[in-house]
Amino acid sequence: MSKNKRLYGSSIYNDWVNSGKLNDVLSFIKKCAQRLVTQKEMCKQLGMNASTFSSLKKEHPDIQAAIDSAKYDLKCDLASAMYKRAIGYEVIEEDQLVEERDGKTKKKVHRIKKQVGPDYKALVYLLTKHFGKEYGESYEELLLNERKFAAKEVTWTNADEVSEEEEYEEVDDSFL
Repeated sequence: MSKNKRLYGSSIYNDWVNSGKLNDVLSFIKKCAQRLVTQKEMCKQLGMNASTFSSLKKEHPDIQAAIDSAKYDLKCDLASAMYKRAIGYEVIEEDQLVEERDGKTKKKVHRIKKQVGPDYKALVYLLTKHFGKEYGESYEELLLNERKFAAKEVTWTNADEVSEEEEYEEVDDSFL
């Protein structure tokens, strides 16, 4: 039965090639993948079941390549949008006014430049993601712990190694 599915999948692919629709189908697949359309929905639009589509991806690397390329493009677009939001950007707003004077129509375009400030959360995310712990929320605590460890002020001991004498230290109670 799986042999029939493979023949069916290959038949569909060959139909796309013979009819000249392969590039359109690959573009459709790429567009769907870039917009996070599920494989199930994509298959529904292509008129096939998910197992046929999966075997097509295995047999024809150009289909998987279209999906991978779309995911990479999406990743780049999202990173670019995050960067833009983190840094801030400029927006130009336009208003068009139409005036009539002496029977003549005049169009007047009014442009206003506005600066959108940086987004703190986007900044922190990008800094911590790409430049590490020094921009994290608990940086000072991590730094202090690293210094203590380097100075050997903090030692890790196994509970079995601790003697009773170490466990109960004498306390100077003269100040009490």
